[in-house]
Amino acid sequence: MFKFFAILALLFLLSCSADNLVSVDVVEIYDGDTIGAKIDNNIFSIRLIGIDCYETTKNNRSYKQAYLDNLNIDDVIQKGKYSKNYLKKLYKKNNSDIYFGFMGIDKYSRALGILYFNGLNVNEKMKTQGGCKSYIYSNQGS
Repeated sequence: MFKFFAILALLFLLSCSADNLVSVDVVEIYDGDTIGAKIDNNIFSIRLIGIDCYETTKNNRSYKQAYLDNLNIDDVIQKGKYSKNYLKKLYKKNNSDIYFGFMGIDKYSRALGILYFNGLNVNEKMKTQGGCKSYIYSNQGS
């Protein structure tokens, strides 16, 4: 729990800079809207705000997505894997000058915000690739 508050404090202090962006290293891409990032030897999850990508495994959330979007579960998983791979390719092409605009913490202790690869707004780019939708994020969301 201390580590969580230390990371939160670090992100808050760093985000108080003039441009509100923090330099991060991507350590893992979990799916199309969540990554693992590192700042000063601290690794934490970042949830890209404003988008919701399909799940990559069969779980309660993926079945809910299938039901709500009138898709079969295999289509949901395929779209989720496509989004994850798209984000990986985007990162591979633009893996320098990575910044994160911190906007809060969600109920799962993930940092919320906007990710930038070489000035490209990754959140917005992910909306155009077909496996993510716009999503209004609240503290009670996913």
